[in-house]
Amino acid sequence: MFAKWLIAASIALCSSPMVFADNPCLKGPPVAKNAAECCVTPSLVEPSAFMACHSKWISQTKRQMAMEGIPRGCCVAECVMNQTGLYSDGKIDRAALTELYLGSAKPLAPEWKQITLDAIDGCFGMADSIKEEIDAGAKLTPAFDGEQICHPISGTILACMGMTLFAECPAKLFTVNDACNQLKSYHSQCPFL
Repeated sequence: MFAKWLIAASIALCSSPMVFADNPCLKGPPVAKNAAECCVTPSLVEPSAFMACHSKWISQTKRQMAMEGIPRGCCVAECVMNQTGLYSDGKIDRAALTELYLGSAKPLAPEWKQITLDAIDGCFGMADSIKEEIDAGAKLTPAFDGEQICHPISGTILACMGMTLFAECPAKLFTVNDACNQLKSYHSQCPFL
């Protein structure tokens, strides 16, 4: 359960459009409930696969989020994409990503197949619409000793997918209570995996 929250918080850090210290997404969800308790969505990786990337990159990511300017790439997300073999040279293998997400959706309710396909279309479309910003983030130079520059596409796609799938949770699958409703409101602005 903690691992899922950690994934959500890390991807929110990686992808929030506001990278300033007053960004409400940096504080994490307003309730002590994780998204999977409110709605189980298709996912790209298991929490255990994510944890190694999180451990390696989260301190750099937090430092980057306090910086102003062009959003920096998320090395946590790029690491996850590298583990799945979906990322290479600033590009994500959309067909392979689709296959992984749909495989994850199979044991869930049948509605998830179309929701997942629509989310993939929307997220890749959104990434195309901000391609210049993504490319600019990929060309940044290190701002502090030891900073690794990762391509922003991974964080952009993973955050969009998590946020979209949670937002589109079918009503019959969403746990309706105050905490889950607050979490849904929070994740409408603050993305996660």
